[in-house]
This record gives sequence, C-alpha cells and structure tokens, in this order.
Amino acid sequence: MKVIPVAQRTAAEHVRSQLIELIESGEFAVGQRLPSEAELSKSFEVSRSVIREALHSVSALGLTRSYAGKGTFVDAQFAPSQLLTGKYLPRDLHEVRRTLEVPLAALAAERRSRTDLKTMTALLVRFREEQDPSIRVGIDADFHVAIATATANPLFPRLVSELRSVLQEQAIAAAAVPGRAVQAADEHDAILAAISERDANAAANAMKLHLAAVEDTVSASGRRK
Repeated sequence: MKVIPVAQRTAAEHVRSQLIELIESGEFAVGQRLPSEAELSKSFEVSRSVIREALHSVSALGLTRSYAGKGTFVDAQFAPSQLLTGKYLPRDLHEVRRTLEVPLAALAAERRSRTDLKTMTALLVRFREEQDPSIRVGIDADFHVAIATATANPLFPRLVSELRSVLQEQAIAAAAVPGRAVQAADEHDAILAAISERDANAAANAMKLHLAAVEDTVSASGRRK
C-alpha cells in the first residue's frame, strides 16, 4: 500500500489558520486594524518572524492589507476564489444578484437572530452618517453580507462577499450619484424592517426593489459617461 506521509504543520501555518478563522468569523472585522506583530507574538507565544510569515500569507490571500506606519488592516472577510474573476457585463452581474440576494432576504427574515438585527441596524446607522462614497460602498457591502449571514448558512455570506468584490467599481460609481445615498438608505431600511418583522415576502420584495434601483442607477451612470 502506497501512502503519502502527513506533513507536520509549521508554527506559521497554525497562526495563519487561526488568523483566517478570526477574520472569517468576524472577530477581526473588515476595516479593523490587527494587533501589532509584538502583540500577536505574545498572544500566540511564537516569535515575531513566525507572525510576520503568517501575516504575509494571510495578505497574499487578499484578506488583509498593510500600510506603512499604520499597521495591517482586514481588507475582506473571505478570501476571493477564482469563481468570479475577470470582466462581466453589468446585466450578467445584476441577474446573479437578483437570483441570489432576493431569496436570501426572505430566508434571512425567517432565520435572523437578535444579533443579526443589531449588526444590520448598526451598519445602516453608519451608512447614513458616512459622507465618503467609497467608504459607504464598503458599509453597503457589509450590510448585504450581514443579510446573507442571517440565513445561518455559512456559504451564503461567502458568495455575497465575493460577488460584491466584483461589483466594487460599479458600486462606487453608483454611490457617487447625487441623491443616491439617501435613496439607498431608505431602501435598506425597508429591507431591514421586513427582516425584523420576519416577513419573508416583504423582505424579498424590498430587496427586489432595491436591486432594481441599483440597476437603474448604474445604467443611468453609464449613459452619462
């Protein structure tokens, strides 16, 4: 019988695995600064060189980004796969969003927890307060991922997160359209209200209206270029 020996995992691989788990679970949220190398070294009880190797690996996955003099920040909750790389037509992306996110809103209404509602409510407060369109897009993405998370199926937030990464460019363009921020906030509020009331049909309809408005905004923005 021919077998392949099981390789021992290095300390850096153990740290890398735990960091990925902490990021994907939301313990380290998107936009949050990770503890310093010295702090991580103390927490994991390993050398700073081990931490440095693990951080480099996590960054290579697209989960974090480092800034000179500022530290390392979480850039994405899930590592992007090769599923949605490349260029896609807007109509194709919108079709996928409708197919995925409308039923997810209904499912979220049926399964959401109090914690899910608190998360979504806090995101919408931040969305209304934020003036920078690029930052607002990130909060918008987090809200849609939070809806997917409320379904209690761990695959859905991964799919929505990856889809949103592909939509980044057009989402920023749409967010910069005058008056769109207030309109989007109202649409988000309607979705959350339906999810809060556990009204699956209303949640699905509210999401459908929201995505239709997004599609109209993107189309109008493209015609103006």
